[in-house]
Formats: sequence, C-alpha cells, structure tokens
Amino acid sequence: MRCVRFALSLLWVASLFFSMLPFTVSVSAQDLVANEEIGGGSSAFVFRGSRKKPQARAAAGYSMFSEAIGGGGPARARSTRSNAQIAALAKKKSDAARVARNRAVIAAKYKLSKTLTVKAEGFLDGNQTELAITTFRDALVKYPKNARAVEGLSNALTVKGIEAAGTTNNEIALTFFNEAIKLDKQNDVAYAKIGAIYDAKGDKEKATANYEKAVAINPEYTTLFAPLGLLYVEAGEIAKAEGALQKADGAGTDDADTRFLRGLIFFKNNQNDAALAAFEQALALDGSYAGAMYYKGQTFDRLNKQDQAIASYKQTLAVAPRFSPAAFDLGVDYYNAGDYNNAATAYQTAIEIEPNNAQAHANLASTYRQLERFADANAEYKLAANEIKTADLFSEWGYCLGKTNEWDKSVVRLKTASEMSPNAIDNSNVGWAYYNAGNSQAVAKNDTAAKENYDLAKSYSQKAVEQDPQLDAAYLNLGSTHNRLGEFQLAVDVLKIVLGRNSNWLIATNQLGVGYRGMNDLVNAVATFKQAVNLDGNNTFSLFSLGESYSASGNKKEAKKINDRLKKIDPKLAAVLDNVIAGKVIDAAKQKIEQKIPRPRLPF
Repeated sequence: MRCVRFALSLLWVASLFFSMLPFTVSVSAQDLVANEEIGGGSSAFVFRGSRKKPQARAAAGYSMFSEAIGGGGPARARSTRSNAQIAALAKKKSDAARVARNRAVIAAKYKLSKTLTVKAEGFLDGNQTELAITTFRDALVKYPKNARAVEGLSNALTVKGIEAAGTTNNEIALTFFNEAIKLDKQNDVAYAKIGAIYDAKGDKEKATANYEKAVAINPEYTTLFAPLGLLYVEAGEIAKAEGALQKADGAGTDDADTRFLRGLIFFKNNQNDAALAAFEQALALDGSYAGAMYYKGQTFDRLNKQDQAIASYKQTLAVAPRFSPAAFDLGVDYYNAGDYNNAATAYQTAIEIEPNNAQAHANLASTYRQLERFADANAEYKLAANEIKTADLFSEWGYCLGKTNEWDKSVVRLKTASEMSPNAIDNSNVGWAYYNAGNSQAVAKNDTAAKENYDLAKSYSQKAVEQDPQLDAAYLNLGSTHNRLGEFQLAVDVLKIVLGRNSNWLIATNQLGVGYRGMNDLVNAVATFKQAVNLDGNNTFSLFSLGESYSASGNKKEAKKINDRLKKIDPKLAAVLDNVIAGKVIDAAKQKIEQKIPRPRLPF
C-alpha cells in the first residue's frame, strides 16, 4: 500500500510541472475538449451541437424600418417623401374649406359662436394657428354643436400638428393629431401624419392602422402605398404588400420606396436574382438607401456569397452608422467564416448602438470564447443571460468560467444547463466541473471539500454514462474521477470501454496507465504508457509516467532512456525523474504532495 502511494505521489509531483496540450475527439457530432488541469489533462467538456456552431442572422428579429435602429434609414426617407404629399393635400383640403366658407351667407344676426368661428377661420387663413385654435375653442364653448367650428378646430389642430412634427415626425405632434381626429373622424391628413410618426418610431401596428385609414378616406395619398406595403412585408402579409405595390404602380408612383418594396416582395418569395435587381434599382434613385443595401447583404447571404454580403453590410454602415442589424449580421458572417477578430468588432458596434441587445452580447461572448478571451466572454454571457436563458448559453458560460478557474461558478451554470436539459452531455459537463473543482480544492489542501466534489463528479458522470453509453467524454470523466478517489480497478474498467471505441485517445490512455499504476500492475502500466508515448512522443506526462513505471519495475536502463528524451522537452521535469530513478525523493517532499490530494483508496 505504501509503495503504491509513493509511486502515485511521484505522478502528482510531475503533474505540478506541466499541463497537457488540449486534445479533441469527435463524439456523436459533438465537440469534446480536453481540460488543462493538474493530472495531465484528464477530463473533457462536450459542447452542445458544436463549439463552432454557425450563428444566425438578425433579419427576423429586427425592424428594418425603425429609425431608432436604422439611424436615418428607410423610415426617415419615407417620411420625407410622404410629408411633402401630406402637406400638399392638407393645403388642398384647407383651400376647399375656404371655398365652402365663401359660399356661405354670413348673416349679421349670427350668434356669437358663429361670429367667433368666422374670426377663427380668418386667423387660420392668415397662418395664425394658435389664435385660430383658441378662437375655435371659444366658439365651441358658446355653442358646442357648431359643426363648422368643430371642423375648423380639427383643421387648425392638424396644421399645428404638422408644424410640431417638422421633418423628423416628432411624436410631440401626436397630441394635436389625436384631438383633431376625435373632432373629425374623416380627417385624412391627421391619420396620415399619425401613421408617419408611428412609422418613424417603429410602431408597426399603429403605423399600419393609421396609413390604412388615411388612404381609405383619401386615395390621393399615393406616396403612402409603398410605406404601407413595406409594413405589410414586415408583418408577413405578402399578399397585402403586393396589393399595395399594385396600387402604387397604378398611380404611376416610381420612387426608391416602391422599388425597395418590389425587392422585398421578391426576397420574401425567394426570387433572389430579381430581388437583387430591384434593390439596385432603388439605390439608383437613392444611393444612401440603407434598407436596400442591407437587404442586398441578406440576399447575398442566402446565395452563399458571404464576401459580397459582408461588403453590402459595410456599405450599409457607411451610410447609416447606427443601422444595428447590419453590424449584427456582419458579425455573424465573420464568425461563421472563422474571422473572430472582425466578428468581435462588428458585435461590439451592434452593442454600442443597442446596449440591451441580448443576442449580440451572447454572440460576442461566443466570439470571445473562440479567441480564448475567457474573462471577456464571461462578462458578455452575464449580460446576455438577463434575457436569454437557454441550456446552450449556460453550458458555454460554464465552460468559460472553468477556463478562468472559477469552478464553483462553473458548476452552478452547468447545473442550470443540466436542469433545463437533463441529458447525458449536460450531466457529463457537470461532472467535468465538479471534477476540476475537486482538483482546485486538493491544491488548496482542502481534502474534505475535494472529496465531496469528486463524489459529485462521479455521480453526474455515472448518470451521463447511463443516459448515453456512447458518450466518450462521460466515460473519461468517470474514469478520471475513479482514479482521483483511488478506485483504480473501477477506473481501468471504465477507461477500457472508451478506449475500445477510440484506441488512439491520448488522454484516456494516460488515465488508463494511471489506473494500472495505482493497482501496482507495472506490466500493464508500462505497456499503456508506451502506447501513450507512441501516440505523442512529446507528451511530457506520458514520458514521465513511462520512465517512472520502468524505474518502479526495476528497469533502470529503459527508465534512463526515456528520461533522456524528456530532458530535451522539459529539463525541470526530467530532473525530478532523475531523482525518482536514483531514489533520491525525500519524505518531506512526498508528504507535501500527499497533503494536496485525498489519500487513494485501493479496491481490495
């Protein structure tokens, strides 16, 4: 027993000098990644799906018309074109009202209300809107049923609303327009302007409803057909969008909006070449039309022309720097192409524009993970988790927390993933985290906590093996945990199963050798570590373990040959093996190492 413990302590001495390079093996289409911790890389984490799983583009989750996102994109362009027609039609309506008033006979005995109405109409004709509103209100106080004053006040409020809205469709104008339509349900100008304001705000439902009311009352609003059609597209009502486009064509309207609408309809119907042509036609009329540029990128992505898609997204951001979807999708294309540095820059831009974009934070976290910027990844996962609560996110986060040696936090996140999706992969990963938490506690000389963590690692790994007998990572984690607990025969039994499927898996081979060495089966220990050295002649753990096993079996000659190879790779570790071969390891050093791990318990 004492001999076995002494030999094992030597292995632990070696493990303090190095960590094994990561080794990846494919398991059921999952990504399996070796951990780099004390003990020669003896556990494995499995990514759900793939650690390079392609990211999804943003189009379905964004308003392509929102001015807040687009920063002067399609909504602003539409409002500018429709504002001009709305103003013209408002003037036409005002002129018609003036003609009607002139036809009326203004009698000298009109009641005060009608007198005030006439006075207010004069103020309105003279562009004294505030006085007109005040006087119309006075007229209605005197006689609330004065229909002429009601219509006049509605028109005056509409004029005031147009002034307040300005060219940017300021929502402060809604107060005036809403009162105007309460007074006159047929006030088409007010409905059109309310629609334009909500369109600019990105409130699609209200914009659509008010545009529809405006064109129903007054079909002369031909410039509203394209904005209305674009809103129909965004709502997924393609048939209605096609109807709006037909009305625009019937009215002879040919502007950037109608061409963009035509491109979107083609895009939604998977007529990609026609869509590209229509977007180009829209850009021919308006070279800064961000929406057309962006959807060119979307179309190129659909055609698997990612280089051209990237160029289109860059052009979009050049003319509309705050067009967040373009920055997001630029990040997606870079990420999927493996260009993680540019992907990170693109996602950072998207987050600068939309700080609360949880998916952008999640994608940036995955990008940092690929760049091995694990602390940065953890910060982004934390922000993303405010809204995104999926097993995939918590699993990736748990992995990155492990890479920053925050094993307690890693356990919590991976257990969350397991609770959300209690399958073999997630349970295996919880075992991975507990195993490494145990290692951390062992190094800190907290033997009780280490033992508790190893026991939990064994429990979760065993559960994973039972759930999926083909999941190699679970077998490795279970076998490594058995070794840590001194259950060497159990470790050998488990590791032989996984190596029966993957005979060239270096990590499992090393762990099998540790199991044989723990049982003092030197013949099999030597044979197993020789196999590991054959798999990777520069693996220091394998070389040290083979040399130590030769020495323990009395074959000093072969032990020295192995150590000569080790000296060329890791002279410090070779010096330790020299002492082992010469029998010069002092008891104090041995005891210090033994204090860092739970005492092995042999199964006999």
